[in-house]
Amino acid sequence: MPGRTVSRRQFLKHAGATTALLGLSEALVPQLAKALQELESGKPPVIWIQGQSCSGCSVSFLNSNYPMVAGLVLDELSVRFHPTLMAASGYKAIEAIEETARELEGRYVLVVEGPVPTKEGGEYCTFGVEKETRDLMGHTVPKDKPINEWMKELVPGAAAVIAQGNCASFGGIPGANAGVTGTTPVMDIVAKIDAKKPVINVGGCPSHPDWFVGSVLDALMWIKGKKGAPDLDRYKRLRTFFGTLIHENCERRASFDAGLFLEDWNDHSPDMKLCMFKMGCKGPVTYADCPTRRWNSGTNWCVGANAPCHGCAEPTFYEKLAPLYEPLPDVNFIGLSPAVDTLGWVAAGATAVGVGAHYLYKQLGKKPESPSEGGDE
Repeated sequence: MPGRTVSRRQFLKHAGATTALLGLSEALVPQLAKALQELESGKPPVIWIQGQSCSGCSVSFLNSNYPMVAGLVLDELSVRFHPTLMAASGYKAIEAIEETARELEGRYVLVVEGPVPTKEGGEYCTFGVEKETRDLMGHTVPKDKPINEWMKELVPGAAAVIAQGNCASFGGIPGANAGVTGTTPVMDIVAKIDAKKPVINVGGCPSHPDWFVGSVLDALMWIKGKKGAPDLDRYKRLRTFFGTLIHENCERRASFDAGLFLEDWNDHSPDMKLCMFKMGCKGPVTYADCPTRRWNSGTNWCVGANAPCHGCAEPTFYEKLAPLYEPLPDVNFIGLSPAVDTLGWVAAGATAVGVGAHYLYKQLGKKPESPSEGGDE
């Protein structure tokens, strides 16, 4: 590495967790050395822990294309701990967290995937062990360490916290039955530990890799003083990604306006462009840029694949948007024709949000909600 000598001891001390991350081969050592140099020069590292998650958001992150994940891990994000990606396990993996939290206090970004269970002492989700011991069938063993305890240790020293995915941000699928495990969104846990700690929620089940990468980089640039505070909506999501209704940019919007709705999954219309509102599409109440950003490197998205939007980016997902394949019961359409007759509903009033706002403007001349404010309602 030009202009700098890294001793073996320094390399092992600062790179042990990173080399374990992907089980790096010798061919990648030069890239790793570059990442280490940048880390020592002041770039915030990342600690990524998982609560009640399925690792789906991690898999989505692996699909990141601009830049590629290898570049993110080694150049853009100094990921020091990630239970799904790293090759190390046991005490060696845990040491990566403890070393980063101790030596880089106030500089690391804490990423949490999945919500935090709080009932039964948090025993529903644990990793690592505590110093205290317990009896297990006549044997003295260390106590399992709940993620809630990890949060208490890691949040105070974090520069910012990123809640990765809908489950971490708002409870998501585990939160649909929160009474069992005490599922709690990350932002609520953070608020109890440090109410002033910056938190960014990244919606989606799973989240789009661009949403996550963009949120992290936005936070890092702010922390390093290169830009102002992130532009967030009331749910702590970046407006860049979550500021416009899916319905506004949906490729089947014209069918909705014309009252052309899919009512049977066996109905294969020639153009496959029938609106899927009656089949449970939640696009009229979901704020996300899926129609324009698309998934898998811009290949397709849910509606494009002939599936209804499930509203997975919304705080109300999953519990309040289920059943997923039934139409929303509380979206009113006033002055809408012929779609009202097609839907078989007569609205008693208009809801000035989502699709209702569009038709109030179209039929009554009232000003619709600004897209930049969309995620706040």
